[in-house]
Amino acid sequence: MKIYIFSGSHRKNSQSLKVANFFSQLLSKSGIENKVFDLGENPIPLWTPDMWEKESEQKKMWIKYSIGIADADAYVFVSPEYSGMASPAIKNLFLYLSGADLAHKPGLIITVSSGMGGSYPNSELRISSFKNTRIVYLPDHVIIRHAESVLNENDPISKEDDYIRHRLEYVKKLLVEYAKAFAQIRGSGVVDLKTYPFGM
Repeated sequence: MKIYIFSGSHRKNSQSLKVANFFSQLLSKSGIENKVFDLGENPIPLWTPDMWEKESEQKKMWIKYSIGIADADAYVFVSPEYSGMASPAIKNLFLYLSGADLAHKPGLIITVSSGMGGSYPNSELRISSFKNTRIVYLPDHVIIRHAESVLNENDPISKEDDYIRHRLEYVKKLLVEYAKAFAQIRGSGVVDLKTYPFGM
């Protein structure tokens, strides 16, 4: 099993990356292969309609960048909240991704806020990112509030820190089970992305 994690902050060494790396460690401790894509350290150029041209430079770039993404069994999207929205980096990523990458695979949303926010990116991604990718989000998600104060040490230093660690462990287990179940769906033969490549 492979699980890929996207850190959607535009900043280098961001709180979103800290959360992504923490979740990666949880997966590794369970023996699950995973990879973190840091969109702050390795940003993707702004999507343009050139992606629709097979020989465009943008298409060639994406082919190289996206090696292995379609091979994952599940995905985690870690997004900071920028002005009440999902990060532009995450939104831009979903313009590149397609059903060939994500269709009928589970996705987990984790949002990050330096204060008491963090709910809006979750709603935004659930509303707008699934149509053509066909990703299926877990009913559960995680909001990391006051992100600077949690997940910093080997052991929790507060009730909030302890709670969020247990919550992340819980959704990790859920994501793994969803990944197992959805592999059966994709292997059933009923998925037809050739006839129906786009959602409605």
